[in-house]
Amino acid sequence: MPARPAVRGLRRVDLLSPEPMAAAFFYRDVLDWSPVPTHVGLDCWVGNRRCAIIRKPRADERAGVRLVFAGAPMDCSLAGPDNALAQVTKGRAQHGPQAPQPRPGEPCWAELATTDTGRADAFWTDTLGWTVDDGSYASAGRAIAGRTETSDLAGWLCYFAVTDLDEVAGLAAERGGEAERISHPDLGKTMLLTDTWGARIGLAETTTWG
Repeated sequence: MPARPAVRGLRRVDLLSPEPMAAAFFYRDVLDWSPVPTHVGLDCWVGNRRCAIIRKPRADERAGVRLVFAGAPMDCSLAGPDNALAQVTKGRAQHGPQAPQPRPGEPCWAELATTDTGRADAFWTDTLGWTVDDGSYASAGRAIAGRTETSDLAGWLCYFAVTDLDEVAGLAAERGGEAERISHPDLGKTMLLTDTWGARIGLAETTTWG
């Protein structure tokens, strides 16, 4: 990248699905997203803030969730250690510590799972202009994303705010999704949700970022 960016949050999440319209209905019912068709796919809104784009993966992409960070000098894709994939784009962050607090259905935290924290820290801090602060990535002294060391499921995960995990889990199960309760040291009550097409997100009962 030509300059050191000031990446201070998420612009949105891209959800790459083989069936974008069906996936939009799934997340409309489960997270109350409002999908709007565009030439790219479906923009998904919570109130006046776009939280996701659902589209088909291109030939060089695999299905799943891509975090799109904001504040870079150009749009590009990134592949870090463990083949952790993300994107960066120009413009200000719509979700993060310097954005309005997350409403139900909006991103509320980003987290990287890695097999090698040293390599991951070197790549993401140098590329995105972050610092490492007590196991999290930070910008301007404010936590942007968490970072954990693991030998399983390495990569980026986005958490979305909800008011009732049990209710969301029930809605997802009725529509072919799978929910799994997990323990998180910072977010409190959390869950992993895998949709009908294999995309995985996190859920947290929270009203704050991180």
